[in-house]
Order: sequence, then C-alpha cells, then structure tokens
Amino acid sequence: MRRSMMAALAAVGVLAAGTANGQAVDQKKFNVVGTWNFLTNWKALEVPFWEQELPAASGGKLSGNIKSVTELNLKGTEVLRLLKSGVYDFAAALPIYVDDGAAIVEAVDIAGVARTFKMSRDIIDAWMPEMQKVMRERHGALVLGTFTWPEQNFYCRGDIKGVEDLKGKKIRVQGASQADLVKGLGGAAVTIPFGEVVPALEKGVVDCGITGTMPAYKAKWHEVTNTLFRLPVGFTASVWVVSLRTWNQLSPATQELIQKEMVKLSDKSWKTVEAETDEGVACTTGIGKCEQGTPGKLKLVKPSDADLATRDKVLNDVVLAAWAARCGPECAQKWTDTIGKQYGLTAKAK
Repeated sequence: MRRSMMAALAAVGVLAAGTANGQAVDQKKFNVVGTWNFLTNWKALEVPFWEQELPAASGGKLSGNIKSVTELNLKGTEVLRLLKSGVYDFAAALPIYVDDGAAIVEAVDIAGVARTFKMSRDIIDAWMPEMQKVMRERHGALVLGTFTWPEQNFYCRGDIKGVEDLKGKKIRVQGASQADLVKGLGGAAVTIPFGEVVPALEKGVVDCGITGTMPAYKAKWHEVTNTLFRLPVGFTASVWVVSLRTWNQLSPATQELIQKEMVKLSDKSWKTVEAETDEGVACTTGIGKCEQGTPGKLKLVKPSDADLATRDKVLNDVVLAAWAARCGPECAQKWTDTIGKQYGLTAKAK
C-alpha cells in the first residue's frame, strides 16, 4: 500500500489490526456507482474489478452491483449525496463532483499544476489527509483508492495556432480552476456536463472544450472539432470512496481485503490511463497508432515555449491566487507547505 494512503487510513482508524487472523470475510454485494460506460476506466478497470477481481480475491464472497453515471443519467455532482444517504456503498468521485469542501478537494487537481502522471499521483497522495478529513466530516465517506484520466487538452472548432487564438473563445471547462485558467488566457469559461458537450460544440454554443485525450475520442469530439491544441491542463486525479455507514458494518478481515484490492486497482488504473494518453492523441488526429477504431483527422498543434510560459504565468498570477481565495489562507498555506514547495509554487490570494 502506498505510504501516504496507509497513513491516511490509519489516521481515521480504519486499518485492520494485523492480518485479521481467524476472522471471516463477510458475504456482501455492494451497490456501486462508477463513471461513464463508454470510456476506458469503466470497461477496463471498474467493471472487471467489481464483477471479477474482487469476487476472485474474496472467494466469491464480495462483489459489486455497479452502475455507470451514464445509465443512471447522473451529472456526477449527485454521487456523494447518494452515497451519504445510503443509496450506494461505493462511488467513483471526481474533484468536480464535490460541492461541500470543494476547494479543499480541488487542491489535488488545480489546472496547470501537474505536468506528469507521477506528479499528479504524488500530489493526490500528499494531500490525502486533507481529502480524508473532508470526506469523513462532510460526506460520511472514506477514500480507499485513487484513479485518473488521460492528459487534459483543448479541442476546438476552427484553426488554433497557440494560446493567443484562445482569446475570446467560449471554452467548456470541468471546474473552477480550469475556468480560472481559461479566463487568464482570455477565454470565456462555460460549464457543461460531459455528455452534453458534443451537441454544444456542434451547434457553436462553445468553441472549444477541455477533456482527456482518449475520452475525447470515445465521446466523438473529433467529429465536431478541427484542432487538438495539446497544451497540458492536468489529469483529473479522482478517488474511490466508501460510505462510512457501510464500512463500519464490515468485519476487519473484510476491510483489510478491500483495502488491499483497492490499492491494486489504483496502481492498475494509473498505469492503464497513462498508457492510453498518447493513443488518444493518435485516435483523434490519425497521427500514430490507434487500435480503438477509425481515427479522426484533427490538426495537432503542440504548444510553443511561449505558450507554455503563458500558461505558467496564468497559473501563478491567476489560477493559484483564485484557488487560495476559495480555500482560505490556512488551507492555501498548507498546500504551499506540502505541495507547492516541491514544485516552486505558492498559493496566496491577492
């Protein structure tokens, strides 16, 4: 188990003692809400875990009745509320799904901060104690694992040559820090649920959208846009949470087994998604190998050194300052001390 996750679980008193010798694993089928049913996370990671891997590890005693947000017709922001009310036992939650304590959770995915998958995972691990506190106190939940999405880039109608061409564009964003980044680049941020972006792009309601490379292909963004501007925005580090109401009813042996299997799922998730990021670019542009289907023909534009410098300036001058204002001085200082100092960043409201 990764050290930070282990420490965070110990801090909330949920690590099973020893190896739970002599205690039986419970017989339990959990109600689980996952992500979107047409994306890799769902098909390659979520469904196999709950329907095959966890049952195999528990001798058939544990499994999950997993439903996607797609088939449940959820926008995602309802997930933690449904978990807390007892409708679901486990849930996959993105930072943008969190309302209560949103700025604290957002700290793991501030737009423009993470430059690599390793950096993204190190950040979410370092911030895990704060995540656990928010989930426990405000949502009656416990974080058991993490996962991610491919590198987030800009997909636009028309010809985009660099950041200057984003000025004045209406750009779909996932959350507050992406909105701050877009505004800092001179664009207008628009919040639209993932499932509604394609018609919005098609009708010109928005000019661009930010999402992961493979999700863009699977959702057919390449059919309604012309340019992939590969300016890295982040990775959307996310979490698997369990209702404490459910968790506290499980035997220590059951808790220990689930913890171990969730760590395996986390490791597999990060490796799988990192591997598909470049293929997502290939599948939307036709440049490179795409094994997912017929590739698109988007123009691939890589950011210049000047574009990257502009992104970094906006991150420091706008994005971090706006996030610090949302989270408060104590929270911002804690982020600066635990994460910022590793990467030469300071979060301070202006």
